[in-house]
Amino acid sequence: MCRPSYQTPESVVNRKWTLKERPRGVFSAERDAEFKDETIPLNEEGDSLLCGDDEVIVKVETLSVDAFLRTMLDEQAYHGTVEIGQTIPAIGYGKVVAAGAKSGRRVGSRVMGMLGAQEYARVQGGTVQPMLTLPFLPLSASLGLLGLTTGLTAYVGIFCVCRPPRRGETVVVTSATGAVGCIASQLAKWNGAKVIGIAGGEIKTKFLMDELKLSGAVDYKSSKATLGDQLDKCCPDGVDFVYDNVGGKTLDELLGRIRPKGRIVICGAISQYSGNLNTGKVEGPSNYLKLAERGAEMKGFNVLQYLWNLPVAIVWMYVQYLRGKVVMPEHINTGIRSFPLALEKFFNGSKPVGKTLVNVHEE
Repeated sequence: MCRPSYQTPESVVNRKWTLKERPRGVFSAERDAEFKDETIPLNEEGDSLLCGDDEVIVKVETLSVDAFLRTMLDEQAYHGTVEIGQTIPAIGYGKVVAAGAKSGRRVGSRVMGMLGAQEYARVQGGTVQPMLTLPFLPLSASLGLLGLTTGLTAYVGIFCVCRPPRRGETVVVTSATGAVGCIASQLAKWNGAKVIGIAGGEIKTKFLMDELKLSGAVDYKSSKATLGDQLDKCCPDGVDFVYDNVGGKTLDELLGRIRPKGRIVICGAISQYSGNLNTGKVEGPSNYLKLAERGAEMKGFNVLQYLWNLPVAIVWMYVQYLRGKVVMPEHINTGIRSFPLALEKFFNGSKPVGKTLVNVHEE
């Protein structure tokens, strides 16, 4: 039985995006996603929306658009696989509008979790958590600056996985204008390192230099100079620390320039997500022997493997935000219909700078 909300709701129509077919290479919003409506009825007493004793119904407010979601659309995925016809996954937050007696959640509270690309989410109460809100922080910071897949991932990758970068060292961050890379670049710079960001296009490299004040920016899309030539110019003495979100050829170029006792942290591999992970045809790295030659290390991580570090990370990031030492640019799309196209932009070269969000309801 669901407890009634403060104001008895009417039955609602849930608009959502489902997986129409498994992506063939780059995710296509038009080909791979389907927009559907479903009605969530009232319970037998007519006093609340219908949900089970251990369920909640959440009116979704804001969704995070993340690169790892692409991997969940394949038949086999580390983060879990979505079946054809199921709702496309997405992390987000919203208000509980109906709560089962055993759900552990209350109507009117804000929660966050894997809610999916939809306007209303019916989920198990234990799969969503109370939303963290702090003074002077926008609600969206729970998905960006303090988001598990964004700011906290950046913090863990810089400070917890390998020996952190220090003053005098050269750090290269790939996909440096993305949500994670943007924060990782600022954290490495805060620690005193010389930071070089890799991004695609003049607008993005200009952002790295003018807004983030990095020591250098490499445009992997440049027709004037190769990626390797630009790296040699920005890092003539090699690289001490790499925060990699891209993989493939970019990672191989950086391996070739790693310095003795260097560290390479593998956060992601967006260049390999469009089907490569599912087929096993992952590109690189062929320069891995440089690790042995130079006594360097390469280590991957998932932020969930460092849960004990997160309370300190949240406090530290919050303090640095209040001091004006770290910023999180946001690109906000409006309306649930905008979600699949926003996800597609991650893989077709048109992804905007910073954190991509979708404000679900247009009102």
